[in-house]
Amino acid sequence: MKKNKYIGILMLAATMLTATSCSDYNDYNSAPSAGDLPGANSTLWENISSDTQLTKFANLAKKCNYSEVLNSPRFYTVWAPVDNAISDTEYARLMASDSATIVKQFMQQHITEYNYQVSSELKSTTIVSLNAKHHTFTQNAFDGFSYIADAINLPSTNGVMHKINGLSEFHQNLYENIDNLTDCKSIKDYIQKYDEYYLDVNASVIGPLRDGKQTYLDSVMKKRNNVIRSIMRADLEDEDSTFCMLIPNDNAWNAAYAAINPRYNYIAKLDYMDLSKKTTVASSTNATTAKADKAAEADGELQDSLTCRNIVSNLVFSKCYQRNEPLFGNGSFAAGDTAYTTSKNDLTNMQEVLNHTTTISEMSNGMTRVIDSLTFYPWETYNPVIGTMYPEATMKVTKLTTHNIPVDSLAGRDSLFSKVPQMIRQWILPKTSRFFSYVAVDSANIDGTTGKPEFNFALKNVRSATYHIYVVTVPGQVEEPLADVKPYYLRFYLSWTDAANKQQYTVLPQGAKNTIEMTTDKGASTATMTYLGDPGRLNVFDLGEFTFPACYYGLDAYPSLMMMHTKSYTSSSNRKKYEQQMRVAGVYLVPKEYNDIWANSVNE
Repeated sequence: MKKNKYIGILMLAATMLTATSCSDYNDYNSAPSAGDLPGANSTLWENISSDTQLTKFANLAKKCNYSEVLNSPRFYTVWAPVDNAISDTEYARLMASDSATIVKQFMQQHITEYNYQVSSELKSTTIVSLNAKHHTFTQNAFDGFSYIADAINLPSTNGVMHKINGLSEFHQNLYENIDNLTDCKSIKDYIQKYDEYYLDVNASVIGPLRDGKQTYLDSVMKKRNNVIRSIMRADLEDEDSTFCMLIPNDNAWNAAYAAINPRYNYIAKLDYMDLSKKTTVASSTNATTAKADKAAEADGELQDSLTCRNIVSNLVFSKCYQRNEPLFGNGSFAAGDTAYTTSKNDLTNMQEVLNHTTTISEMSNGMTRVIDSLTFYPWETYNPVIGTMYPEATMKVTKLTTHNIPVDSLAGRDSLFSKVPQMIRQWILPKTSRFFSYVAVDSANIDGTTGKPEFNFALKNVRSATYHIYVVTVPGQVEEPLADVKPYYLRFYLSWTDAANKQQYTVLPQGAKNTIEMTTDKGASTATMTYLGDPGRLNVFDLGEFTFPACYYGLDAYPSLMMMHTKSYTSSSNRKKYEQQMRVAGVYLVPKEYNDIWANSVNE
């Protein structure tokens, strides 16, 4: 008999509200004795199909063959919406849907495994339904919908049922939502292009081995996406996480594409000066051996791929970071506030991004904001500041030394940094470091008394963009306050490749025609090739703007900056008069847009 085969549940709502809300896992297929209560000796399906308040529920279950699931010995808790809770419109939509949709959006939305009972001791808790969605379960309601009077803890041989006055609304997760985007075709097409299906071996039913290979009686295939995993770095299908995802509409996507794309202007072949070999070598994009038309096609594909990658890489934000709260509707961003993306990037200007929100939609694991403009700053995303402190190669130098000076030891010596603007100070004196660092070559490590030491800096990952170039030099007084005060006597050259793959050498700043000696007290002059600097202080040599016609990002190739003395040290008077010990705290290529904003703020 069923009474002997399956143990029923007994919990009358009016007399026995003392059970726990969720049993241990040993209640998987068992519960306290149900006695002779109505329905206690019937299955969930038998009770549902005979209930005049649940005809819509029963019809939907039959439509998708879920009657078999509810008739099985597996133990479930069901929150069943009564007929009046399901509108005729929603009922018609579901009945017209395929079985998979009914199962996921309705049946599994209202069912979970294990024994969840209503009691006076039940506190608000979160349960996970069969479709992996999260729901609020209390002693008074399920997802905010109250229970039907005297219709809770209804026992069956394979579970327990509660009737509710509402239909739990199904929300897609952020990954599922991508398939249903409208007016956002560009981002939808780009992400879906990288969908891939894989065998979920844990969910599949193992079959026999054949020819040494594992077979499966029931193969369960799942979908994943490499853009989401590798570029966005967010599991948008994870129901246990909470994200806000920005969805650029097609206008926003096209505008962002037009701004970013020119920064990745590759040429099929790119010769450059290899500083490690001091020779010109050939580099290339993926089109090294291709014919001209194929090379152009390959370069175009790379340019398109990097453009799209840059658009989507900063669109997802996790709620676990307090500073992201305004994205979820909690407050607003103040000037200077930053949000933190799942791709580990700090972004300012976020309030402007929020101001371009056109639609907000709730998802099962967060929310989406459709935006009509991507207003991220270029230097925080696709065209960052490029900085380096270490020369890749030197001329007539036998040894380089890195110096790390404790910041505390520089306290009270602000005059050392009086020539360093705040924009550059944030890079050479980051808040996260206890040290001020620079690289140096001692005069003792320069070959020959007539040596003119030179540093050559490889400028890696330069985009096809306009940069303002700065070099920060360091006086001996940083480490030795009583060191002799001497000016530098420097000249700078840039090695770069033009759009026709011809190697070029340019003196910086461009247009310099003479060697007038001057100090930075009077400001840098575009008519000056040679810089003396302001003795005894850090000097920021402004080498002006330069536009690179070709993109080097991701390649072995790079342009290089040469920094050299223009005085020899044959005479002792030169050695006494000019600084021979070269010290550099950084070389910075600042995108023109960022430099212009900074310069305007200084001049206001």
